[in-house]
Amino acid sequence: MIVAPARSPLVRFVALVEQRLGLHYEQGQWGELEPLLAERSAGCGVDRYLDQLAAPSSHAEWKALAERLTVGETYFLRHPTQLETLVDQVLPSFQRQTSTIRVLCAGCSTGEEPYSVALLARERGRVDSSRLRILGIDVNPRAIAHARRACYSPWSLRAVPSAMRQQWFQRTPEGFALLPQVRDQVIFEERNLLEEASAFWAPGSFHAILCRNVILYFPPDVIRKIIARMSQALVPGGYLFMGPSETLRGISEDFELLRGGDAFYYRLKPPAPPVVSVAQSIPAPEPVQRGTPPAPTPPPTPDGLEGVLQLLEAERYTDAWALLESLPQSSSPKAQLLRAVLHLHAGRLSQAEQLSRQLVTASSTEASAYYLLGLCLEQSGDEAGARGRYAASVRAEPTFALAHLRAGTLARRAGEMVEARVALRMAVSLLPQEKPLHLSLFGGGFGRHGLMQVGLQELQACTEVL
Repeated sequence: MIVAPARSPLVRFVALVEQRLGLHYEQGQWGELEPLLAERSAGCGVDRYLDQLAAPSSHAEWKALAERLTVGETYFLRHPTQLETLVDQVLPSFQRQTSTIRVLCAGCSTGEEPYSVALLARERGRVDSSRLRILGIDVNPRAIAHARRACYSPWSLRAVPSAMRQQWFQRTPEGFALLPQVRDQVIFEERNLLEEASAFWAPGSFHAILCRNVILYFPPDVIRKIIARMSQALVPGGYLFMGPSETLRGISEDFELLRGGDAFYYRLKPPAPPVVSVAQSIPAPEPVQRGTPPAPTPPPTPDGLEGVLQLLEAERYTDAWALLESLPQSSSPKAQLLRAVLHLHAGRLSQAEQLSRQLVTASSTEASAYYLLGLCLEQSGDEAGARGRYAASVRAEPTFALAHLRAGTLARRAGEMVEARVALRMAVSLLPQEKPLHLSLFGGGFGRHGLMQVGLQELQACTEVL
């Protein structure tokens, strides 16, 4: 009998943190957790400590770990165009449908985001604040306690105009305290996004959910579970707001991407119509009446590979696949590239990867094929392998802005800030001239401007001031 070698305590600790808190650490980041493990296990020994962590009764210790591992920097009115779209367009659209409009701020940290929603709703006057209910949740109990106190430093208010600060905050020895009428409009709750909690995520619980800059470091399988839970909890046609560098591409097809000015956000798609039999689908003939205007002519169905590309841009993936398979030139390199992209959108990573490997030998598709390989590996959790493919894509086409962007983003996650800044600067400088085909195939629904914002956000995350 061969006995498998036991995992090291640090490997076990990393696995438990990901399982219970959803926080994913690459192997190069494990050293950050080693001092914490040593500190917390000093009283009882590391093996016993890890056994205690794995037990169902370890809630208190996980709260303490959450405080240490989830310190989120935030401030009032962060990404203001999204917040303005929320209070000017999204929330008012529900006023005729319900007496109470419910907003969830997931991963609210110390409360600046939900309070920003409450403040802007009062400032803009498009939604009745008395009908607005805002809930903020976070896994960090210390952050929740801070949010409930509603007292903030000048640094947290750095984006708040002075007039708004004077109207809604009171200066205290500790900082700036929100006035009670705003503070009491928001409820805070300590909650882990990974917990099932079927009653909390019940269908129709929220009209809008903000989950911005929260899932950046979660592994893809955890992100899919969280987004599926939020999709279930939204009312029909509800809205989801994510951070500028976050996307649902390859994660969920439950939403459609919308744009309001400079803000990108998602709306829950209506449920698919029920499948009916052929007999049911044929309507009974109706008598033709004189004077009845003719039915409007449907728009012409696009054809050829350009038609496939148009359908792909419109996120009509099933139609795009059907059209592609019907074309006589469906085996050309460009057609194979489109097929690989459609495989990727459908979550068929192995098929997309196989096609991409075949396409890297064709000069006309080499750079795009390497980029696709990178996306496949990234979604499979192999970020190191993905970085290698993005680098190969850049070597094949040095002006490929999106390849520079993904390479820089992954370098930042790996803590290699110098490499990240170089790649991200290249991405931002090249995006104004990025090929329209690259944007259509790989933009993830973001336009040129939106991708520029993503690049700038990533640069800011590298602590570089532009």
